Amino acid sequence: MLSFEEFQNASDEEIAEAVKRTKVIRGGTRKIKFKSSRAGYKVVGKREVRINPVDAKKMSIRNTRSARKRKGRMNISNMKRKRSMNKRTGI
Repeated sequence: MLSFEEFQNASDEEIAEAVKRTKVIRGGTRKIKFKSSRAGYKVVGKREVRINPVDAKKMSIRNTRSARKRKGRMNISNMKRKRSMNKRTGI
């Protein structure tokens, strides 16, 4: 959140930063999830808080591992999709 002085001197891009509401499906029900548009910040409750370096490092490691696992699964999914499309279209 910008202070009043920062708000007066800020450009339109900086003012556009806010807590955004997104709709997600969790367990078959639609929920509203709050997400910060500022890099390095997360939403706790309805407030923006800076992600501390320990959490940022853990998230980075977790995302790297997840991407590594997802890469193999996506390759299998893409091969299956390509095969089924060939059956459907005959190309």
